[in-house]
Amino acid sequence: MASYYRAKSPACIDDTLAQLRQMAASGKAEPNTIIGFLAELFMTSPRERERLLNAEPSHYVKSVHLISLYRAALPDEAQKFAAANDLSVLSDRLRATRITPLDAVKPSSFPGDNDLLIGAYMASGNASRIQRILDNYTGADDTMVNDGLRFGFMMSKFGPNLAPKGREAVMIKAACTRYDCQADQTKLLRVMTLGTAIWSLQSLSAQDDGVKKTLSDFFSRDARLKNLFAAEQAAFGNYMTAIMLVTTLQKDRTGADQDQAYAMMNKSASIYENLGSSKDAFKPFNNLKK
Repeated sequence: MASYYRAKSPACIDDTLAQLRQMAASGKAEPNTIIGFLAELFMTSPRERERLLNAEPSHYVKSVHLISLYRAALPDEAQKFAAANDLSVLSDRLRATRITPLDAVKPSSFPGDNDLLIGAYMASGNASRIQRILDNYTGADDTMVNDGLRFGFMMSKFGPNLAPKGREAVMIKAACTRYDCQADQTKLLRVMTLGTAIWSLQSLSAQDDGVKKTLSDFFSRDARLKNLFAAEQAAFGNYMTAIMLVTTLQKDRTGADQDQAYAMMNKSASIYENLGSSKDAFKPFNNLKK
């Protein structure tokens, strides 16, 4: 699916939908990306839209098609499709919730919105879809930008637990405390949305020059974000070094000097994991390097 916009091969879509059917059968389907993909496709290719809507055998994938039609701002087509495929109840629910059309989706505090726009990019190669994901950083304050970037870097390396193997996963808890998630989860969800944006776009940029350029240009043209990105990137590099030393010294250390180094590196890593400032986290680390 990620390469569809280059060749526009119908077989690519068919393979993607076949995988979705298999995932649905196993209960592991995560449809936001494919919904964004199909919504973009339904808007830009009426012929492909007609082919897919008429040929789908799976009731689950038909429901995905219906959501995608509403995301494509095609309510009349959606209601006709629903009536013909025993999906009127779902259609009524989608209309009642006033599902946001793809062209109006602006990620803020829902990570799934990132996936919708990434899917749309995969269908079209339209970089404005990626730009809209990154625009979420523009309105965030420095602390939230830092936390979002840190989440993203940690996700890229360690997955959704945000922690290396053998270390306690404390980053979500620290963010929950910082943003008072017990009272209102909006700010915490925004940090997670910012984090998943960096995680997913950095992963895609490794094989997609359009994403790579959009990501690079976005941070290079805004001095504030450029500086914050560089600082968090350097901090993550220091964290990785600290974790490597902690792992090494934890298994094999002899003498007071190595005990001291271990304690220092462990403390630095802990400060970083608990969303402390990189200056506080790696000041002793930098002193040790000197």
